[in-house]
Amino acid sequence: MQLRMNSYALINGLHYNISKMFCVKIHVREGEVLVAACDRELLGKTLSAGELEFHVNERFYGGEVKDAGELRDILAAATIANLVGNRAVEAAIAFGHVNPECTLSIGGVKHAQFAIMED
Repeated sequence: MQLRMNSYALINGLHYNISKMFCVKIHVREGEVLVAACDRELLGKTLSAGELEFHVNERFYGGEVKDAGELRDILAAATIANLVGNRAVEAAIAFGHVNPECTLSIGGVKHAQFAIMED
C-alpha cells in the first residue's frame, strides 16, 4: 500500500480515497489486543454465501472511524485482528499482517484474521 499526503492510496493497483474508510474497535482483555476492523459501509450489514451468514455487528466492529494510516498503526499493536471488507483486508495484506492466500470470501466480501503467537 502506498500512502500519500493527499488522502489517496494505491491498493493492489486501484486508487482509493483513504479518508476515514474503516470502522475500528479495539478490545483489550487479559493482555491481548484484539482489533476488529471493517470497511465503513459494511457496518451493520449481513453478508451471505449459500447457507452461511455473517453479520458485521456494530457492538464488535463499531468503534471509531479511521483512515488507512491510523489502521496501519493500530494493527501494528494488535495481537489478534478480525478484518471484514475488501479494503480492510487488502490494507492488512499490504501492511504485511495477512497472507493473501489465507483469506475467505463471503458473498464477494473478503474476511481475514490474524493472531500473533509468542513462545
